[in-house]
Amino acid sequence: MKRLVSLIIVTVILALAVSPAAIASPSCSCGQSPIIFLSGLGSASLVRDAGTQDEQRLWKIDEAYLVSEFLKLAPSVPKLIANGDYDAFGDELIKTINTVFGDLALDGDGVSSERVTYELREYTSGEHGLDRDYYFAYDFRISPFETAALLKTAVETVKELTGHDKVSFKASSMGGVIAMAYLSAYGTEDIDKIVFINCPILGTEVAGELFTKQLEINKDALIRYGEQALPALDNDPIAAILYAVIEGLDISGIWDMLLLTADFFIDKLGEKVLNEAVIPIFTSMPGLWAFVSDLYFEQAKGAAINTETQAGLLSKINDYHYNVQNKASEILNNAKADGVCIYIIAGYDMQRTPLVPSYLNDSDGTVDTKYASVGAVVAPIRETFADGYTQAVDFSGINYISPDNHIDASSCALPDNTWFIKNMLHCNNHDGHRELYRLMFESDTQLTVFSDARYPQFLQNDKDNNTFYEVVPFENYTPMEQFMISPTLLNLVTLIAFLMKNFSILLIG
Repeated sequence: MKRLVSLIIVTVILALAVSPAAIASPSCSCGQSPIIFLSGLGSASLVRDAGTQDEQRLWKIDEAYLVSEFLKLAPSVPKLIANGDYDAFGDELIKTINTVFGDLALDGDGVSSERVTYELREYTSGEHGLDRDYYFAYDFRISPFETAALLKTAVETVKELTGHDKVSFKASSMGGVIAMAYLSAYGTEDIDKIVFINCPILGTEVAGELFTKQLEINKDALIRYGEQALPALDNDPIAAILYAVIEGLDISGIWDMLLLTADFFIDKLGEKVLNEAVIPIFTSMPGLWAFVSDLYFEQAKGAAINTETQAGLLSKINDYHYNVQNKASEILNNAKADGVCIYIIAGYDMQRTPLVPSYLNDSDGTVDTKYASVGAVVAPIRETFADGYTQAVDFSGINYISPDNHIDASSCALPDNTWFIKNMLHCNNHDGHRELYRLMFESDTQLTVFSDARYPQFLQNDKDNNTFYEVVPFENYTPMEQFMISPTLLNLVTLIAFLMKNFSILLIG
């Protein structure tokens, strides 16, 4: 009898030891691992003094607060105009920047003030699928390894809720940095697939140049940067008119006058504002250091880090740079060898930030194509390789050079698993992108750039029709397509013909 009672007691204890979540979530046999979406830099709102009457968002800032603070500069503008007192105006500008952004700065160990917080998302539902992912929000400022530790907890929670042994990551922009830190820290045991979308896996040159205080405004780059934000020319005559206005301002010399004024202000105030506001705030963040490419990393540390007062920060940024960014190819290849399906998407033919010397680097508008693709050889924007160019790595007859003679994918970490989308603006997706991502997540095996004729390695983005088509040489484009890609004075005749055509259609209609 005692044995029977003992057996009953042990059985009850073991039953109680099983978590309610495990009881509620038996193994799932849907065949689709749950997807955790690792969004970009602004995934979470950072708040100062949350829950108090002084609560204020410091990232995803309230527009009214931002405007009210910068309007305080108004009284110093007449003095600047009348007396040329740039120092006084600069002091006020620095004061405003520090007021708005100063509390985002981390301490010498790369640790945030307790006054600045964000809300961690709690996952409670086991419902999942290709159209229902788990959004992971994080503090972009802290070390990617610290964020990866939080992601590890999220992974375990999602596995428990859904009854799956593995999850997949859909990583966008900085989300790719977090995914890489996760692979480095926790390996691949929990991971089924990862889709990297325009991610700074090897950093960006703009971050390194800003951290080393290099500023340069190029007129042509600025014009291209503005024009690519306009609506699609094919279906919007207003956009065509705006293109014409921008080009007209260039022809008239007004752009040159504006840039001379900007250059003058940069000469007078640029270094002062960088040294006393921008650099101290933003270089205190280990997360942003993950954006600094190897090209500028050592120089940037020398320019921005105090080794005595920021030793903890230095350790954190070195840890990510040397153990993740510099080992990216190894990490990705090892993950693939472990059975993780890896897909890399890199946009190109978009003008990147026109404020730094690397404005000619081709990009998706934000991340250099060569870094998002983990190693492609890329011609400067709107240029092609020289005649007779041969690909960097010989793959026994397999061609990895784009039809427009602009990209050589043979040198990528994963050349067979890296796609390039021409005219894809940073992380701007349409239904065509989502169909491609769905195909990647649905496949039971690793797809390559040769697996599906609809999705060759080099794709032209067609956002008007929510689809893609294969990239073709520039000379094979129609006159209107040439104008859309390169809206220059040489194509003005085409623009006029387009406007006349639309005008006649309006009249006839």
